[in-house]
Amino acid sequence: MTSNSNPEPRESWEDFVFPNEVFDPSRADAELEEIFHLQALSSLNEIRPESSVRDTILSSLLVDGTPAEEFLFVRSGETSLWKKSPFDGVEYKILNHDTKRQTVTLMIRMEPNAVFPAHAHSCAEDCLLIKGDLSIAGATMQAGDFHRANAGSKHKKFTTASGAEFLIVTGESDFSASGKFFS
Repeated sequence: MTSNSNPEPRESWEDFVFPNEVFDPSRADAELEEIFHLQALSSLNEIRPESSVRDTILSSLLVDGTPAEEFLFVRSGETSLWKKSPFDGVEYKILNHDTKRQTVTLMIRMEPNAVFPAHAHSCAEDCLLIKGDLSIAGATMQAGDFHRANAGSKHKKFTTASGAEFLIVTGESDFSASGKFFS
């Protein structure tokens, strides 16, 4: 008997069960498989996670090493934040009072045909209409329109035909001086 120092390699069971010529896809096959998978994924219905799961995911993504107290979220579903103003059909929600910049950010919601009274501005006031219509300063705004009232300007009353929801950013001195509007 002669000894053979280099025995002939034996085929492993994996090579026998999964031969390369069958299971090693060509580049074209791999691209077709990728297209198939993408098509399958795109045909799935969107699944929205529960709000608590969504909030946990978003907060972990947004924080990214920054302490959570560096961020403020006011959720649209927080209905308890809405407060009635002294004017029929007008509500407001304070989103932020920034004492460092001396600004107040709030939402105002007006029912159809509601009226907000005339007022003066010692600071600039920015207004972005989110929903509805708003007749202000001689113009009618539609959702997405922006209006700025410069310091020293005066608004006559403004109204809405179909109802309105708008974002206001103003100086804290104007906001606190308008206690008759927001008390």
